[in-house]
Amino acid sequence: MVRGKLWVITLLIPLLLVGCAQEGKLSIGMPEIRGISHEWGEVTTSTTEIVTKIVIYNPNPIPLPLKDFLTEIYMNSIKMGEGSALKAEIKPNSESTIIISTKLENDKIPEWWVSHIKNGEKSIMNVKGYLVFDLKLTEFKFPIELSNPIETNMLDGLSLDTPQKINVGPATLTIKSTKSYWGEANKDYTEIITMVTIYNDNLVPVGITKIHQMVEMNGIKLAEGSSDVSTVIPPKSESTLSFVTKLDNKMLDEWWVRHIENGEKTKVKIVLQPVIEFAGRELTFTLAEKESEFVTNLLGS
Repeated sequence: MVRGKLWVITLLIPLLLVGCAQEGKLSIGMPEIRGISHEWGEVTTSTTEIVTKIVIYNPNPIPLPLKDFLTEIYMNSIKMGEGSALKAEIKPNSESTIIISTKLENDKIPEWWVSHIKNGEKSIMNVKGYLVFDLKLTEFKFPIELSNPIETNMLDGLSLDTPQKINVGPATLTIKSTKSYWGEANKDYTEIITMVTIYNDNLVPVGITKIHQMVEMNGIKLAEGSSDVSTVIPPKSESTLSFVTKLDNKMLDEWWVRHIENGEKTKVKIVLQPVIEFAGRELTFTLAEKESEFVTNLLGS
């Protein structure tokens, strides 16, 4: 019997509101958005949380329940995750704060990274969504939008056109030019292709046998190891050497966590060291050693 009475009361409330509004006794006011902010929340090995806080003023004598809700996060049009409302009731005649948790799936980072590299190291992060409140007589829909760019320039400084003479033990070489650019990018790896033109200043040939490579981002090694090379530069001649450094894309989600935890800052270190064979000895020299930093501001704070 009690349940039947509650059902009747629930049915009568919107009818009474309509009647009061028609008689001029009740004016339904639109809610007022007084502030919106975004901040990073919990970061785990699997997800990165964006916490959105919306301050809303309800001028009505009744609470506003959340009728419908959606948030989704995209990076270069790739859906990275979606959200849920943690706190959504709007109290009557007062300010309330809606709290939304949008979780980015870290295992999507390699897929985004490939798009970032193919797009010239440029990306756009978008958070899209809406809230719909039930005002009984009508609905109030509030859009949620956040859009910020991501831009990096990791290979800047690795290309040189000014000749540099170096001594490698008893051998003398002239590095005439170096050019690095992105190669293949897929779910497994990203290539950095380096072409270097070397002049052999010596009266005997110089053999280049291998290249040591290392790429590190915030202390996480994305590439480390050696590649075999078989090039002999004749005396008083030059040769152009091309080699590939492969970044392990499976490490990118781990890098992403460090990037967010480090205040959206990443330190990049790239080291390229050829090994030559000269006068029966193996000698190593540094072709490139670059350290740089890039910063993002994804939440626009």
